[in-house]
Amino acid sequence: MYATLARAVLDETGRERAAADLRRLRSRHPRASRDALAERLVRATALRCGAASALMTGPATFFGAMPFGADLAYQTVALNRLVLALAILYGEAPSTRVRARGTAASLTAGLASEALRQGLVRLLRRLLPRRAAARGCIGGLAGAALGYAAAVAIGRLARDAFRNARRLGIPVRMRR
Repeated sequence: MYATLARAVLDETGRERAAADLRRLRSRHPRASRDALAERLVRATALRCGAASALMTGPATFFGAMPFGADLAYQTVALNRLVLALAILYGEAPSTRVRARGTAASLTAGLASEALRQGLVRLLRRLLPRRAAARGCIGGLAGAALGYAAAVAIGRLARDAFRNARRLGIPVRMRR
């Protein structure tokens, strides 16, 4: 799983898929501004990450097990693709530095939400030991909220960084 994750993040196909996602979004909304397109990208990615988190956390809490790491891998790849798409949208070339920062941010957000999900599973197992259905529902909803929030946070952070760099005329590779 981790080899697939590394290949998906570091391979050039992620940039190509991000560019394709952006072209498709621009064709659907030709009159939308960059900021409006960025917000649509962030929301769409957040919905996908939230759904994936719900699908992994709900069953895990139902059975009282730890959430499976596939959600972390999916979320990291999705957030990395979001950062690349936002870079392209705001006119930055997705250089190695931009890709590395995007990977670090997406992995950090994914790990943080994974840790919170695992803590939630432990808490629900203690609080509701005989209520598997309640644990599953609460876990699924909380997992969805965590995945959604992580994607929104990373997306808006990246959008603001690229937008501000563009306004100031500073290339991203020169910013600290």
